[in-house]
Amino acid sequence: MVGDSHTSWIPPNHPRKESLLIRERLVDGFEEGYVAAQGLIAHGRGECFDYLIGESSISPPALTAERVAVAALLTAKHPVISVNGNTAALVPKQIVELARLVNAKLEVNLFYRTREREELIARVLKESGLRRFSVLVTMRPA
Repeated sequence: MVGDSHTSWIPPNHPRKESLLIRERLVDGFEEGYVAAQGLIAHGRGECFDYLIGESSISPPALTAERVAVAALLTAKHPVISVNGNTAALVPKQIVELARLVNAKLEVNLFYRTREREELIARVLKESGLRRFSVLVTMRPA
């Protein structure tokens, strides 16, 4: 379930290689049932704005926001990191490692919620190294 089988067909010098790999990981997650169709659209919308306005995640305000987020996780009494289908498709190992490093719980928190998607995302996280150091909490509507 977790892996990257697309690197073989994308030329290493392709100018949008990283973008294509991201797209393929999201499509894999969609085909496997844990990325919502709306998640594909949301990612595409964000990427479109990146192209149109030249947005970059590596900017001084973005780096400051990243540091503030890490500080909040490190100083929280009960830190929790929410995971949706896109996160599970794109960075499952990294999110499990982040939770371990900051002693946070992981929760599957879905807007387009089905029990099947929750279980699939939980499986992706477990295959990515989720063990006893993190507690998987599935959010339920009130």
